[in-house]
Amino acid sequence: MSKKYQELKKTNASQILSIISKLIIQIENTYDDEYNLFDAKVEKDILDFRSLLKKISGNTIELKINTPWEFEDYSTEIDGKEILVKKDPNIKDYISIKDVYNFIPYIPFKTDLDIIKPFTKKTSLTNIEFLFMYDNNGYLSILEGELLKVKIPFIRVVFNMHTHPEGHCGFSVPDINSGLDLLSEGGLATSVVTDTCAIVMHRQGLITENDYIKIKSRKYENEIFDSIKFTKIIY
Repeated sequence: MSKKYQELKKTNASQILSIISKLIIQIENTYDDEYNLFDAKVEKDILDFRSLLKKISGNTIELKINTPWEFEDYSTEIDGKEILVKKDPNIKDYISIKDVYNFIPYIPFKTDLDIIKPFTKKTSLTNIEFLFMYDNNGYLSILEGELLKVKIPFIRVVFNMHTHPEGHCGFSVPDINSGLDLLSEGGLATSVVTDTCAIVMHRQGLITENDYIKIKSRKYENEIFDSIKFTKIIY
């Protein structure tokens, strides 16, 4: 029996996602619920891929934010790079943190599609599924699953996705349940990918109890949620 495929690598998306995750988690950790979370502001260039790729090419990555609640400057490290999140009340070109949540689903498909597509093609040919896990330390793990299924381990990652054969661009009930648990534990997004499209389930702020109960009760047909969004991406 041949050994299942597994790979650990650093990619543009893995680095960008880990940096954005550090930023969002720190804003969420300091958030004062007397305010609206979406009043947190971030430099506008965080939505620009060229700017992000330039940032990750350096050894120090500085991210400027502004919040109406108290926020102390935060420093951490990812794979030898220093990440600095600084509060700056004088940011001129900014966007809401909500725009950052809505930007996250597109990151892997804008920068890592050449890595993802060979595995989606293989799934369409063989029905063997693959799991992609973008972690908090700037790395992507790729793991081979089984015929028409992949076991998604419950570990904290920023973004996970798994392949489906072409024509099956949608979540199963177990996919949604495991994805909800990931988002509830601080993950940002989960996705199903095929050779031509992806469906992404992602956070819009902190998961609310009402949304969690609705989804666990399978009450999500034609529902609009406060803290979760589904986005379809065609490529």
